[in-house]
Amino acid sequence: MGQQDRQVYLDFLARCEQAFRPFAPINLPDFFQGRKAQIDLLTTELATAGRQVAIYGERGVGKTSLALLAGFFAGYPEADVRIVRCERESTYVSIFGHLLAQAGLMYLTNGVETETSGGAGLDVWAASVSGKKAVRTRQTVMDVLRSVGPALLLKHFGSQRGLLIIDEYDRVQDEPTHSRLAETLKHFSDANSLTKILVVGVAHTLFDLIGEHQSITRCLAQIKLDRMKNEELEKIISVGETRVNARFEDGVCRKIVAMSDGFPFFTHLFCKYCAEDAGKALLTNPDARVTVREGEYRRALRRAIESGEGNLREDYRSAVVTVKRKTDMFKQVLWAVAFSEGLEVQVQEIAQNIAILTGIRPKVESLSNYLAALTKPEKGRILRRVRQGYYKFANPLMRAYVRLVLEDHNLIEKDGQLRFPWM
Repeated sequence: MGQQDRQVYLDFLARCEQAFRPFAPINLPDFFQGRKAQIDLLTTELATAGRQVAIYGERGVGKTSLALLAGFFAGYPEADVRIVRCERESTYVSIFGHLLAQAGLMYLTNGVETETSGGAGLDVWAASVSGKKAVRTRQTVMDVLRSVGPALLLKHFGSQRGLLIIDEYDRVQDEPTHSRLAETLKHFSDANSLTKILVVGVAHTLFDLIGEHQSITRCLAQIKLDRMKNEELEKIISVGETRVNARFEDGVCRKIVAMSDGFPFFTHLFCKYCAEDAGKALLTNPDARVTVREGEYRRALRRAIESGEGNLREDYRSAVVTVKRKTDMFKQVLWAVAFSEGLEVQVQEIAQNIAILTGIRPKVESLSNYLAALTKPEKGRILRRVRQGYYKFANPLMRAYVRLVLEDHNLIEKDGQLRFPWM
């Protein structure tokens, strides 16, 4: 293998990294597929006077990717799009303080307002600001908690067309922050601010994300991202094929879409691992036509189970492992819940699915202890009881992950004899 051959493969991997991004948001418009209706709604609402926007939905459906490209779709200058990612400890002041810092305005803990230019290595909340910069003190002494509020934000952002993106807002635990954010959204709308606020987070409803603030329903547009349709997931694959110069066999495409369970995360994950594996053909023949076949799919399946998503893997293992008394029943219950086409699965159906998967049907009464344990902290609350006799996965992505495990078991142990309803 010559250096030139290796470079061809490295170039191929670089294209894969651009086209298939399971672990990072899509940041190039050409690689963002689907969601046309949501994009149209987003651009319309951002162009509507007095409207701010919230994007919410399940994990793994592409909320952050859509938010990051909102400025592009709506025609905002890149320099006027600012983003902050929230943490559990985030507060109103820390969130908007970071956005103000990106605009060149900083508030220090001594309450002195400063304007900065340059600014490598700036620490927003340090009493002294270090780094290569030019600082001009305005000699305006303020109390930090009083000064960072709607009036100050409108003063600096209201007359300039821009976008403030608050991502992962569902992580914020501070209750006063929710009230102050609602107040700020209303002030921006009432003032017809040219800068808009876009709030993004995991939630089933707008109130789950923002809180019970009825006053903002008029000014806050709601964009809920549901799981993707199969044709949208197929588009991710077909566009990726063109970009990386590879071909996925039709049967492999169908399996990837089916296993993704509507989540673009899993489609990107499968495609990345499949393409990287198939691309090794370029190491021996730089002119080879890269084709993803069944063998690459199976190896990608195993790789996705072992290294694809740490939290899912560890949560699953913690739930099925037993210490005092060895039993496969916890695993079988999770497999049975994942086997069902419905998200909420009745106990009777769980017993029936275990019979299909193992050949032995347990008594419904005997499942109660296992189901109850899987809803407890000791088993990571991997299941949630939605109502009497019905259960679902607490993390929506978990069903897809358990289906990966089931598919791997089927291919290795059952020689592909099981027939899954979702396939």
